[in-house]
Amino acid sequence: MSRFFTIFLLMAALVSLAGCGGAFKTGDSWDPKESRLFDDGVDLLQDISKLSGQWEYQAEQELEARTHLADMVAVVNVLSVQTNEDLEGNESKKIEARIEDLIYGDAPGNDLALKSSSNSLGYSLILRHEQHLVGKYIVFMRWFTQDDKSLGHHFHLSPASGKLEKVVRKLLKARIKEEDIQGVK
Repeated sequence: MSRFFTIFLLMAALVSLAGCGGAFKTGDSWDPKESRLFDDGVDLLQDISKLSGQWEYQAEQELEARTHLADMVAVVNVLSVQTNEDLEGNESKKIEARIEDLIYGDAPGNDLALKSSSNSLGYSLILRHEQHLVGKYIVFMRWFTQDDKSLGHHFHLSPASGKLEKVVRKLLKARIKEEDIQGVK
């Protein structure tokens, strides 16, 4: 069995178990096991094929899993990154982005306010690269209902390079086809 086919079957099983359809949802609970994929962070990898060995394999798996579990995938233009601090002194980054191309799922509007708190796995990369974050990215979003019934989210940003965007669109096309077969909405 080919590696791609094995990974595809694994991802299809995860989609079935996770129940993550393409529609904008507010009722799903957050699964902390997904925090590695939706880390409220960014990667700067524009072409996975430039990696080799275990690094390439891991990057491919993470991209495929993110693509298959995301409630929304879109090309966004990051407009600004701001630092916020709550009453307890906990710092977070607010990333303002505008959706340019909604590839999969639904969004609450065209403008997104992504939050990466200091305890998020991806916060250190946002902090390290915040001066260079303005521009085009692919955002992978997971929506969930918080304890106070408000809409929460976790996300991951990847550069909207031509090669990476092409791979994501191909993976989403396969996901949509599989969801159509399974009758997932």
